[in-house]
Amino acid sequence: MKGLRLVLLAGLLIVGIALVFLYAFVQRQADAPAVTLEVWSATDTSAMSAILSGFEAAHPGITLRYTEFNTAELQEAVLSARHLPDLIMSSAMDLQVDLVNRGMASPVANVPQTPDWSRWRGELFGFTQEPVALVYNRAAFAERSLPATRSELAGLIRDDPAFFEGRIGTYDVALSGVGYLFATQDAQRGFQASRLIESFGRAKAKTYCCTSAMVDDVASGKLVLAYNVIGSYALEQVTEDPRLGILLLSDYALVFTRSVFVTRQSAHKAAAGAFVRFLLSDTGQALVSRDSALFPLVESAGAQSFFESRFEGSTSLLPIRLRPSLLTWLDSRKKAKFLNDWKASITGELPAPVR
Repeated sequence: MKGLRLVLLAGLLIVGIALVFLYAFVQRQADAPAVTLEVWSATDTSAMSAILSGFEAAHPGITLRYTEFNTAELQEAVLSARHLPDLIMSSAMDLQVDLVNRGMASPVANVPQTPDWSRWRGELFGFTQEPVALVYNRAAFAERSLPATRSELAGLIRDDPAFFEGRIGTYDVALSGVGYLFATQDAQRGFQASRLIESFGRAKAKTYCCTSAMVDDVASGKLVLAYNVIGSYALEQVTEDPRLGILLLSDYALVFTRSVFVTRQSAHKAAAGAFVRFLLSDTGQALVSRDSALFPLVESAGAQSFFESRFEGSTSLLPIRLRPSLLTWLDSRKKAKFLNDWKASITGELPAPVR
C-alpha cells in the first residue's frame, strides 16, 4: 500500500512539473511579440486572399501586409528600394531569377519537395503551375474553325484579314514583365513565333497591360481572341461568362510558376520561411486549388489531366524552368533588340538600330 502511495505521489509530481512547463510555454507564446511580414507581390490580392488568411489562422502571431504591383513595377520597386520587404512574389520568373542572382534572397530550410523545374538554389520557390492560353469569343467563332496550332492561327489571320483586323489582343511586352517572359519563351520555340507576331502586326493587333483587360475585351466582342493570357486568371472569367472560350494550342502550352523568396534584409526570416513552407504544404496547396483563381503546383491527378479537364484542346506542356538561363533575355542589348524587333513586327515599322 505504501508503495502504491509513493507511485501515485511520483505520478502527481510528474504531472505537476509538466503543467508548470506547459504554462511557461504558453506564457512565452502569449508574451512573444507579434510579427508583421511585408509581402510585395505581382499576384492579384483577390487570388491570394484565402491563402493569406489561411496562413494567418495557422500562425496567430504573424500578420501579413500584402502590397500588389504589376510585374515590371515590382522589379523597379525592388531595385530602387532602400529597404526590402520580407518576401517577394511574382509570376515573372526571369525577373525573380535576376533578383535572386543579385544576392537578394535568403535560403529557406525544410521546404516540402516539389518539382525540380519549379525551384532554384534553395532560395527561390514556385508554388503554382499555370498554362499560357488563348481566349476567344464564342459568338465570333460560332461558324469558324478554331486554330489548333500557332501555324494555323497565323494562316487564319492571313486568309481572313478583315475578320481579325484590330480584333486580336496580346501583352505589350515592353510594359509587362510576364508578357515579355512569354514572348521570349515563344521565340525560343522557332520561327513560328516570329511569323505569328508578324501576322498580328498585319492584323493591327492591340496590346495590353494585363490578362483581365484582354479577356474583358474578348467578352464584349471588341476582340475575337487574346493570345498568351494567364490561363488561371482567364479561366475564372471564362467559367462565369458563356461568351468566352479558352483553348490550349496543341503544338505546346507554356507553363509558368509564381515564385517567392525570403529577402536577405528580412528581420523575420523564421516567420517568412514559415510562409514559404505553408505555400508548399498540403494545406497551402489545397487552399490554392480550392479557394483561389490559381492552380496548385502539386496536383495528385497530374498536370496533364488537371489542365485537360479545364481547358479545350490537347497539348504538350512545356514548363518554364527556374534557372539562370532565363537571364539571357534580360541582357540589356539582347532585350533592346528583342523589343525593337517585336515592336517593328507589331506596328509594321522598320526596326530602329540598336546601339
